[in-house]
Amino acid sequence: MNNKLIVSPSPHVHSGDSIEKNMYGVLIALIPAFLVAIYVFRLDALIITALSVLFCVGFEYLIARFILKTEPSVFDGSAIITGVLLAFNVPSNLPVWILALGALFSIGVVKMSFGGLGNNIFNPAIAGRIFLLISFPAQMTTWPTPSVGSTTDAVTSATVLSNLRFNPDSLPAIKDMFLGFEGGSIGEMSALALLLGL
Repeated sequence: MNNKLIVSPSPHVHSGDSIEKNMYGVLIALIPAFLVAIYVFRLDALIITALSVLFCVGFEYLIARFILKTEPSVFDGSAIITGVLLAFNVPSNLPVWILALGALFSIGVVKMSFGGLGNNIFNPAIAGRIFLLISFPAQMTTWPTPSVGSTTDAVTSATVLSNLRFNPDSLPAIKDMFLGFEGGSIGEMSALALLLGL
């Protein structure tokens, strides 16, 4: 009886999913919110999102290659997701250098310092947002007002929550909040678009 019991850690059944497949599935789910952001904030949303992704992918590559001396895993989609989610959590008029600092913190401090994908204890994009909110509160709490159908480039305003704090009777129409006609970060504009991504 030379049959030995082999014990190994789970999972014992594999579904065939990969990290890349899951990451790109999340990107597909974010497309409706991204389209609304481009419609509402025009080119600013596209620029901020593209730069955020570029910064996150670039920082992950540079840190993995030159600091950690490991093979960069930038094509698994995790740095792209971090970049998109970071962009979706900032105002569309955020200065680019502040966005770069947020990407560096998200990737360098939160993700890579703990060992990369799957080892970080916090969500890198949300930790990046918190870092930026603490470091640059004025820039992170001033949003352009959506100007759908207007010729005005941008008007900044407070969010619905900050308006409610000072004037509880100033709740905007639920329809405006649901469709994305109230101020906020790039990715939080339309509840409908976020639901469509599900």
